[in-house]
Amino acid sequence: MPTRHTVTRDGTELVYWAWPGVGPPTLLLHGIGNYGRYWDLFADAVSRRLMLVAPDARGHGESGRPKDGYAPADFTADALAVLDALRIERAAVVGHSMGGLHSINLAARHPERVRALVIVDASPEPLPAGAERAQRLLTGRPARFRDRGEARAYLERTSPGYPDSVYENRLAFAFREENGELVWRSDPAALERIMSGRMPTEDRWDALATIACPTLVVRGTRSNVLSEDVAQQMVQTLANGRLMELDAGHNVPLDRPRELADATVVLAK
Repeated sequence: MPTRHTVTRDGTELVYWAWPGVGPPTLLLHGIGNYGRYWDLFADAVSRRLMLVAPDARGHGESGRPKDGYAPADFTADALAVLDALRIERAAVVGHSMGGLHSINLAARHPERVRALVIVDASPEPLPAGAERAQRLLTGRPARFRDRGEARAYLERTSPGYPDSVYENRLAFAFREENGELVWRSDPAALERIMSGRMPTEDRWDALATIACPTLVVRGTRSNVLSEDVAQQMVQTLANGRLMELDAGHNVPLDRPRELADATVVLAK
C-alpha cells in the first residue's frame, strides 16, 4: 500500500502517494477528474520494480482547491514541488490524458528533471468524440449521491465493463462524504477552468518537438481521444520516440495495467 504525504506550494496543499520500490523513481500524473490512487492497478503490476509517486492534482483528490491557478504551468510547478519534496533530481514520468499533456510540458520545460517519458493516450489534437464525452461527463454529472449504491450505479452506467476493483477504487478515492451523502472530490469549478485554459494545439506540438529523452507513446486501439494518425505523428515529432498500441480504450492504465507497467519498467531503467 502507498503512503500519503503532503507538500505545499504557493499556499496550496498537494497530496501525493508513494509506493516503495527498488528501481528508479517514477512520477505518475493522472487525467482530469481523477486522482493519484487511480494508478493502484498499475502500481500493483509494477510490483516494486520502480519507486512510484502519484500526486492528486490541484483541484482533485485530497489536494487543495484554490480559486485559480489551473494553467498548464501551475501543474508543471506542482510536479516539480513533489519531486523536490522527495529530493528526486531526475525521474521517469508517466502521464495519462491530461496528465500526459502535463508530462509533455514538464519534459519540454525541465529536461534535466525527466529521464524518460511515457505519454499514455494523451493527444495534442484529441478526437472530437473523446473531448465531447469528457466535457459532458465532467460538467453534467450529478453533484451528489444518496449512498454508495447510487454512486456505483452511476459509475457502471457511464463507464461499463470494468472489474469490481476499479469501481471500488473510484468509490474510495473519487468521492468524499458530506452530510451523509457522497460528493465528488474533484472541484467542478477547477474542472471548468482546466478545460477552458488548455494550451493551443500548436504549442503542444512545439513542446513535443523539443523533447529529447526516450519517450514511449501509448495508445489504446479503442481510444476515443488519441487517433492512430496523431499517435504516429507524435512519434515522428519526438527525437527519441516510439509507439506502443494496446487493446484498450482511453483508460489504458485500467484496461492493460500489466502491459503498461512492463513497458514502463523497461523504459525507466
